Amino acid sequence: MAIESTSRPLIRAWAPALLWLAVIALESTTVASSANTSRILRPLILFLDPHITAAQFRFVHDLLRKLGHCFGYAMLSLLMLRAWWATLMLPRGAIRVPPWSAMVKAWSLRAAGAAFLATVAVAGLDEWHQTFLSGRTGSAHDVALDSMAAACVQLLLIAFSSVKSKHAAAGN
Repeated sequence: MAIESTSRPLIRAWAPALLWLAVIALESTTVASSANTSRILRPLILFLDPHITAAQFRFVHDLLRKLGHCFGYAMLSLLMLRAWWATLMLPRGAIRVPPWSAMVKAWSLRAAGAAFLATVAVAGLDEWHQTFLSGRTGSAHDVALDSMAAACVQLLLIAFSSVKSKHAAAGN
């Protein structure tokens, strides 16, 4: 049975978010444990700074891992916004998802709230999942960090949306 043309925009809107969820699920395993990322990052950091101390390396390693959290969950929040925006805001029978600029112009509190809550839920489930794995630990601090990254993305989009609206109104 062929997928109806009216459902294709939703599939296209949700596919990147679902793919990113798969990336987060993979990173939630022991593949992305501190020991494994250390094995990858240590040679790179030693190449960049051969005189780095063990304490400095631990600091840089931890910082890069936390920045990875921020990036990963900020991206999830953004992709979830697009998916929820298409789900909640697209008119029935739409044949494509509008470009990002249209979504930003027509920013939606409902879509942003759903994106934020979905991102926080994933962060919580991710950390809970890690409590069951050897070499991983679940952390409420990481959930808070991930939630802050998601909130920052949504706030930046709100600010960008209002700036675009003001410029559009001034041009009319």
